[in-house]
Amino acid sequence: MTNSESNFVRIIREICEEEQISLQSYSFDWIFELQKHGKVRYILGYQFGLNTASVNSICCDKAAASEIMTAHGIPNIEHRLFASPGEQKFVGKTGCWSSLIRFLEEKGTLVVKPNDGTGGDRVFKVSSAYELETAVHTIYERSGYIAASPFYDIENEYRTIMLDGDARLVYVKRRPHLTGDGVSTVAELIVRHLTEQESISTSDVTIPGRADRIPAKGEQILLGWKHNLGLGARAELLEDGPLKKDIETIVAEVARCLGVRFASIDIAETGEGLKVLEINSGVMMENFAGQDAKSREIAKSIYRDAIRLMFE
Repeated sequence: MTNSESNFVRIIREICEEEQISLQSYSFDWIFELQKHGKVRYILGYQFGLNTASVNSICCDKAAASEIMTAHGIPNIEHRLFASPGEQKFVGKTGCWSSLIRFLEEKGTLVVKPNDGTGGDRVFKVSSAYELETAVHTIYERSGYIAASPFYDIENEYRTIMLDGDARLVYVKRRPHLTGDGVSTVAELIVRHLTEQESISTSDVTIPGRADRIPAKGEQILLGWKHNLGLGARAELLEDGPLKKDIETIVAEVARCLGVRFASIDIAETGEGLKVLEINSGVMMENFAGQDAKSREIAKSIYRDAIRLMFE
């Protein structure tokens, strides 16, 4: 799919036409120039120009955002920064491998990822020195910095779209799963699932336990530990209640602390309570908008209000 065929680009074009905003596209629809009443505004990627440059940089830096949130008492999953050899001059040429190994030994299992990555790309769960070394080399091929965090067995992950202090959208990411029939093995269920679901590839699937085990009828078997919509998870709107209020409270604290106006904030439900997983100042609702007509209208409404704020 080209960028011009994406839900995001189509929605932005629709909004501008409906709001009588002149729209000019550059760089294969990666940059939009919006004009209305003599004012010119830009959308770059999924950035709407509502956040300051420094706020955008902090949100894109997982380790920095974690450090700031910790200092302000906001519960979050700790992310530590480790620089590649080529970037060591900026953090002190002490090397990082021994620190990474100690962190692994301390926590038992780590999640390592590019410090500025998105979408679940090059995110690894590691439990041994060999797995860690393999992951580190893979990430350093394209990124100068790694963010490492303790692994949590996250039951649910929630995404909140926040605009000017209001939680406009809160949904839970439901990971893809199989349902046992009491007859088929896990391997047979996975093969059947992959045959029926063209959007899921074998690289997205983690076989839980023994592949020859026969799950009980009705038993659910999760196919992976990542909650990304782009990797097969599905968004379900979170109903009003205490849980939603707790999430909105945390999100409001993040907005107040960082001064971020428009962002998507991921909250993980861990054994230690709710924790901020990451903050994205580029608000991407591509997969959410593509689920169904209702989801698309929700995404369009949020983007419309963001664009209106750009011209205030």
